[in-house]
Amino acid sequence: MQEIEDFNNKLMDQRCFFTSLVGTLLFFGLVLSIPMFSDSIKHYETLYCYVKDNCKGRNIKRGISYLVDRERRNFLFDNNIKVVKILPPENYTATNFALCASLCLFASYFTSKFLTDSQEKAIHSQFKLLKIKALETDIVEQNHIDLFGFSKSNQSEITKQVIARQTQETIQQLKSKGEVQLDHLNGQLQGQLSLQNHQLQLSQLEKETAKNNLESLEIHRKIDKLSKSNQDFNQPTPNEQLKQSLIDALKSHEDGYLWFIISALKPLWLIGNPGSGKTTTASAIALIRKYCLYAPIEYLIDRHATGDNADVWKFLKPKNIAEIEDNIAATMQDNIIFWGNRIKSKPQDRLQVIVDEFTNLRGIVGDIADTWFKFSLTDPRKAKCYVLGITHNDTNTTFPEGTKDTRKAGMILVQKFSANGETPLPRIVVRYGLVDTAGNNLEDVEKTLPSWLHPQKIHDHFNGKPLDF
Repeated sequence: MQEIEDFNNKLMDQRCFFTSLVGTLLFFGLVLSIPMFSDSIKHYETLYCYVKDNCKGRNIKRGISYLVDRERRNFLFDNNIKVVKILPPENYTATNFALCASLCLFASYFTSKFLTDSQEKAIHSQFKLLKIKALETDIVEQNHIDLFGFSKSNQSEITKQVIARQTQETIQQLKSKGEVQLDHLNGQLQGQLSLQNHQLQLSQLEKETAKNNLESLEIHRKIDKLSKSNQDFNQPTPNEQLKQSLIDALKSHEDGYLWFIISALKPLWLIGNPGSGKTTTASAIALIRKYCLYAPIEYLIDRHATGDNADVWKFLKPKNIAEIEDNIAATMQDNIIFWGNRIKSKPQDRLQVIVDEFTNLRGIVGDIADTWFKFSLTDPRKAKCYVLGITHNDTNTTFPEGTKDTRKAGMILVQKFSANGETPLPRIVVRYGLVDTAGNNLEDVEKTLPSWLHPQKIHDHFNGKPLDF
């Protein structure tokens, strides 16, 4: 192909030009570097002889000045020689020649590399172009073959129709008058039969349409009747029944204190030693709020959210999870802004925020944890957001300084216990957050948790295994 030959000639011209350029650069690089092989060209030289010898002829020694000066620091050497003459470098610009030689050699290398890379890209591009053109040629040839076959098929069909029509005309001409009249009568009879069959089909379709309309009216009448019946009885759905049965069980357990602290918008904090079941209880409470109060989990802040505590939190499906140090600090800051924006929008729906091991988080993220805690005592109620926190104890080292009175007034604190550091006990103490019938604050109220307050049992209650309270 002429195109391939032109492309090959272009590559050859490039190679000839660049080969000449590289050869020139190499030649000048080598020539310019020759002075660097002679010390007399680029260094000062010192002519000297030994004191005991006659300073003539071959007794005169030659050495590079800075090396001779280094040896002359040895006084024994210095006392035994006599400096005859200092010879300057034969060419002060030798270093400049060396620099130019290096530039020429580098230029030859990069020129050669540029030629190789550019021709490689050009060859690949040319191959792609040739492949595309070959595909285009194949498509054109295939379409031409298909078009020729289609045309030939149509010509054959037209020829068949013409032959058949000519045959019918010839047969019609050979018929007698009686046969022509008989064909005419047969034609009229066939036309009448076709018309009657068409009318019969129309009547059957109208009959089926009327029957379908009647059945549709009957179905709609029954649907309306059932709808009115459902509206009259207004029976709750199965999910509503499950939710109401769980709420009733919470309200009936020890004067309903548990439903009070679960449904309250005050921040709820669980404290206790390791093994007291704080995280398990928190997960069960969060599930009850999710199913009964329609409050999904917006934030879960826990360094072990997808690790050791993954099985405990697996039913919550939070929208945002923070378990890395930088991510925890950013999430707490984002949570503060989130509360502020929700307060401005006056929301109707409710959400949840869960924080585990708050004491350790304060040591990790620093002041942002204290700032978040102070906002959690004021903003969540207006933002319609349940805050559920978990920590080890209720001391000044656990929570920010200066918040003791605010904590007692603005949150609910529940302490859990364990029998041996591993087995949680149903016994709890509500340190503060409960009130009596007169509205007085109660402190250190002994209560118990029901045995079914477990995340697995709460999840099963709404997923095919209702609890028997």
